[in-house]
Amino acid sequence: MGERIINTTRKALAAAGVVAVIAAGTTACDPSDSLSPAAKVKQAFDKLGKQKSLSTEIGFNASADQIFKAMKDEKGFTREDADMLAGMRLAYSFGSDKALKDAESDDKSFKYGVALTLTGDKPMFEARQVDEKAYLRLDFKGLSSFVEKQQAKKGKKADAEDKAFQKLINDADQLPSSLASVKGALKGDWISLDPATFEEFAKSMDKGGDTKSAKPDPKTQKQIYEVLQRALTDNAEVKDAGKKDGIDHVKATVPAKKVAKDISEGLKPLKAKLGDKAGKLDELDRDLEKLDKKDDKNVTFDVSIKDGMLAGLTLDIGQFDTKAKGELPLSIGFKSGSGKVEAPAGAQELKPQDLMGAAMFVMGGGKDESGL
Repeated sequence: MGERIINTTRKALAAAGVVAVIAAGTTACDPSDSLSPAAKVKQAFDKLGKQKSLSTEIGFNASADQIFKAMKDEKGFTREDADMLAGMRLAYSFGSDKALKDAESDDKSFKYGVALTLTGDKPMFEARQVDEKAYLRLDFKGLSSFVEKQQAKKGKKADAEDKAFQKLINDADQLPSSLASVKGALKGDWISLDPATFEEFAKSMDKGGDTKSAKPDPKTQKQIYEVLQRALTDNAEVKDAGKKDGIDHVKATVPAKKVAKDISEGLKPLKAKLGDKAGKLDELDRDLEKLDKKDDKNVTFDVSIKDGMLAGLTLDIGQFDTKAKGELPLSIGFKSGSGKVEAPAGAQELKPQDLMGAAMFVMGGGKDESGL
């Protein structure tokens, strides 16, 4: 169901991925006015490496009208897709006892939070990891309603899969008390789970398939940060763009081929984590390879610095697409600190056998045959 939306807007989201993939680690500096623009950027990344916590938010800094105007010539792109992208926001925050430059994969102090908002202010999906325990919340009803509205605007009707999914949500109250965690999850409540237990469960179900975890880790963030630093400092033409509302702006212009190559390198640790589940990243990588083979052209990043720290990074991704009919600015905002990345109160523990029990309940026509 959600896959169809992703496929419809693949090119737009793939371009967004060029910036989004580097969002797991980026902040900046407190340069003096005597520094050159290039030195400001370099110092910004040096100080970024010393950060122990960071909050970011990614989204298009454009209205639905602007996005549609820019992307309407893309195959299959609709006004409804523009509405969705205009309202989409991805927030990510992390914290650790160690600085980013000293990050290690097995850092037990590492914690993170992710929240995806499709429309309005309430996140559609949230995930956190605190003290090596994972917490998830998905607004199933909100997602189902959102997809239904998107399909209706496109003149599409719900198929059998959509109807079955909606029925499961509506019938959540009929689940037995032994499946309270599943019932809560379907109602949009927080659940907790043990990642190691579910990885073992996935291995047993996948029968030798690839079960690599896609969860963030500090070492991967460090690698992505280093890739971004190279992209914006090596062979870049950096110019001071003045100050507005107390925020310094610097323009960094680099060859598109170099950006494509650097970001492609940055994808490798993420793809290694995903294994054979790296489908969307593979698509993005192929798009980057095509860009790398094209004639040289330059792309420009707007880097904003406030109080000695990176306040934002903006890239007009229309620069990567010859079909784009206007600017399509994708922005990442930054704040020092990880915010409140803490275990949510009242989260019920979800175990692998709970999922099996729910599946048996559904297949049994609403009879509790789980034996739990």
